[in-house]
Amino acid sequence: MAVSVRVRIAPSPTGFAHLGTASTALYNVLFARQRGGTFVLRIDDTDIERNRPEYELLIYESLRWLDLGWDEGPDRGGPHQPYRQSERLDQYREQAERLLTDGKAYRCYCTPEELEAERKQAQLEKRPYKYSRRCLTNPPAGRAVSAVRFKVPGGEVTFTDMVRGEMKFDADLIGDFIIIKSDGYPTYQFASPVDDAVMKITHVIRGEEHLSNTPYQLMLIDALGYERPIAYAHMPLILAHDGAKLSKRRHPEANLILFREQGYLPEALLNYLALLGWNPGTPQELFTFDELVQKFSFERVQHAGARFDWEKLNWINGEYIRTLDDSELARRLQSFLPNLDVATIERAIPALKTRMHKLAQAVDYLDYLWSDPTPPVLEPDTSERVRAAIDALKDVSWEPAAIEAALEKAVQQSGVGKGKFYTPLRDVLTGKKVSLPIHYTLALLPREIALFRLQRATNPPD
Repeated sequence: MAVSVRVRIAPSPTGFAHLGTASTALYNVLFARQRGGTFVLRIDDTDIERNRPEYELLIYESLRWLDLGWDEGPDRGGPHQPYRQSERLDQYREQAERLLTDGKAYRCYCTPEELEAERKQAQLEKRPYKYSRRCLTNPPAGRAVSAVRFKVPGGEVTFTDMVRGEMKFDADLIGDFIIIKSDGYPTYQFASPVDDAVMKITHVIRGEEHLSNTPYQLMLIDALGYERPIAYAHMPLILAHDGAKLSKRRHPEANLILFREQGYLPEALLNYLALLGWNPGTPQELFTFDELVQKFSFERVQHAGARFDWEKLNWINGEYIRTLDDSELARRLQSFLPNLDVATIERAIPALKTRMHKLAQAVDYLDYLWSDPTPPVLEPDTSERVRAAIDALKDVSWEPAAIEAALEKAVQQSGVGKGKFYTPLRDVLTGKKVSLPIHYTLALLPREIALFRLQRATNPPD
């Protein structure tokens, strides 16, 4: 009988939406869509100190922006709801009680100070630290507050990783670990495998940082008598542009919302994320989502971390911008250019399209249309060239081609190069040394405003 594939992501709402969440979601969605499977969104919100409802909303918002829709989740429901861990606490406690009853876990009454003393002793003896099992063999009397520890059975833990092949861990090196904290909340190591088992997750696709968690979680799944996931896939870490581990605090590229605010197209970002760790084996670098679904495979995922490359992302995003038809590009630019009507944006598209690698750059090119720059002080020879431009433009048809022809004639008559002639015009019209081509810069302004700015610069107040 064919397996009904079920995959999941389980982000924690403890800060802004992270680029790693998007990357993990993408790989899960690609795998699920290839196999007609189900993609589950679970919220791991048991960190009561750092969780915020607004951060959970940011997770939804960012995944929707990327069009990485989920089939089951807190907002959609499903056969294994609830999908927030904070709403599943009774289930974790029940499972912990099962382990206690079966002798596979025990209560631990040790204080933080006692545990720290054990760690220091292990350091002095230059041996890896493992919990001493003092509360298993000789629990202290008279202590009411306790955590629950899993009794590690030892032996070897093996599993299949779709990226790294067959994996083996020596469980004898793992000490008994906490599964229920003294405040009654489960640890990540306990809640995650319980949920994966109960929600019938068949393939666990997640970041490499979770590889070392897998033997802990598999021992718990086995101890509870659940069926293991068929396979795991631990994707390479996304490294920051400087080669360090991606940090929410230090690296702007960690913040998923930043990409939307800067005007990266969601389909371009997904294309880039797919290539950040996966090699298609061909020179092709631009993929539609459907092409990614067809071609993605874990066999071609690299093991080493993948460094974030702004230049490559900018190139990909620029290519996607240039494939959009003008009306669609104008629609996407509207939120960046609220001061302009759609007709004006559409008129600017031919000049903008080849110059942008992200949508926010349109503001730098077009803000002169709603913001009057301070007139520069012109040298006498420069002022003469501006007057020559005014004369050339007075009676010309106000559209780019006609303006370009009139200005080229004025340049020829001036005896200077285009750069020397056009630079002061840009400065006067936009307040900047770099602009769209000068004929577009002029044509986008109403004729009377363009000529007023030019004339004002040649007649400064005393």
